[in-house]
Amino acid sequence: MDIVLSRDFEIIAQAMLLTRGDLAKASRLDSVEHNAMSLRAVVKDNPDIRKRYHELLAEEMQEKGLHIAERILAMADLQQAAMGGEILMENAMGDMELVNVPPDPKTVIELSKEISRLIAEGKGQNMSSKTAVLVASKEDASELLAKFLDS
Repeated sequence: MDIVLSRDFEIIAQAMLLTRGDLAKASRLDSVEHNAMSLRAVVKDNPDIRKRYHELLAEEMQEKGLHIAERILAMADLQQAAMGGEILMENAMGDMELVNVPPDPKTVIELSKEISRLIAEGKGQNMSSKTAVLVASKEDASELLAKFLDS
């Protein structure tokens, strides 16, 4: 359920996303044609701008969660490869052949630690878009982002 805004209001919502809701900083961006005082008034008089900002913030939070999940899967693939086994490799003549790769226990352990760290990092970020919008609309953006970055 995306909110449809005029082009100017969408630009303001995007600027708020770039500055994490800081209207004074947003007013300094080239794309925003308001000073800080008039920008505050525009946002106050048009609550859909702040709602759109919350949608954009929720989308970014979900995207960050996906990046963590992708990194965990990549690390799991690397860990599996570090456990050893046979893999297809190109030989000097350009032909593919099975090569036995010995296990590397130290790398397996290090990758396991990294996977655990990524899982801990991602625990607080797995939320639906509705939950993210609800959280964003109930908390001050700076507090929300501080919690998001600390999780």
